[in-house]
Amino acid sequence: MLGVADQFDCIPRVLGAQIRTTAWTGAAAKRFGSEWKGSHEPSLRKAAAHLRLSAERLLAQAKQQRLASSSELLLLAGQRPPHNLAQDPLQNLYQSNRASIATELQVLRAQRDDWLQMPVVGGLLSGIRYLPFDPLESIDKKIAWLRSLQAKPRNFLFVDTRQTGHAAEVFGRLDLARHVAVVVPGVGSDLGDFAQRSTLPAAVLQGAASDTASDTAVVQWLGYNPPPNLVQAALNGGESAQIAAVDGAKQLRGFVDYLRQMGVADVTVIGHSLGAYLASVAAGTGPGLNADRLVFAGSPGSLLPNVEELHLYGGPGSGSTVFFVEQGRDPISAAVFGRSLLGTNVADPDFGATQLLDGQAGFGNLLRNHSNYFRDPVTVQSVRAVIRGGP
Repeated sequence: MLGVADQFDCIPRVLGAQIRTTAWTGAAAKRFGSEWKGSHEPSLRKAAAHLRLSAERLLAQAKQQRLASSSELLLLAGQRPPHNLAQDPLQNLYQSNRASIATELQVLRAQRDDWLQMPVVGGLLSGIRYLPFDPLESIDKKIAWLRSLQAKPRNFLFVDTRQTGHAAEVFGRLDLARHVAVVVPGVGSDLGDFAQRSTLPAAVLQGAASDTASDTAVVQWLGYNPPPNLVQAALNGGESAQIAAVDGAKQLRGFVDYLRQMGVADVTVIGHSLGAYLASVAAGTGPGLNADRLVFAGSPGSLLPNVEELHLYGGPGSGSTVFFVEQGRDPISAAVFGRSLLGTNVADPDFGATQLLDGQAGFGNLLRNHSNYFRDPVTVQSVRAVIRGGP
């Protein structure tokens, strides 16, 4: 919303220059010029100031909410119960994030109504249309996000609506689970994906098992800023994708460390697309990744040339801890001379990962294979077996 205020700041200068240089003459032109200087231009500047003040106020409130949620997460990590998570702090964390979603939604709605009641904003949006953009578009999009997150009780470990949005949602009973999986999505992912809760890979992997019957919990984790589409991801030889993955790897390491500190005994990280490369960066740099197992689904490559150079919770990676799955012929994971788009081909025998079964033997649908990993029941069952530590 600060960006909207910046755009409003530019409008008086742009329109003012156009009005001064226009070939429009006559009484109507003079009358409009007088109205512009006496009414429209001051109103636009006032609107920009009002938007900026409101945006700064909202950002301050959102920061306080995020700090409250972070404090709950740190409290959980600090307790370190011997066998499972303490349920009350975890429920407090979920409730804190639900409250922050409700509060931000309420503030955004109030601000939207307030802005529309300002004559200059309401008039420009409803009919005059001097604006080269819709100042409420980003707000409406964020309101839609928040409404979808509020539709049913959701269990978020964190929610941050800034930019494309960050979130981690739990499916299953994290306090009772013996096995916990973390799903890392790829290019084009944003907070809007959480609107369709039942189609999230974490929801699919958790399945229809009741909370009390299942010994697993799966977390949909979006803690980084992936490129919005494949075109931007491929710019400069994939530089933007690699930068996003390096930054995300640090965040993923921290998140898995939190799970360990909270008492989770068994962790599997499942990376899809760029998320798979991100997981390889997390395991292949710094102290490594405190996960027991890695699954690369439709990976565009690995940072390092073999699994033994990946550092996991039990030591170096191996064929029993690092797995890959390719849906038929996936163009994103395709390789030439042992190299995929961003690194070593994880399907290369010399890389040392174990291949999982998928239900698309042969070519399948080249245009859809990359997005079908968690729609294929064979692949889903294969990954579920890995999460539970099975063959």
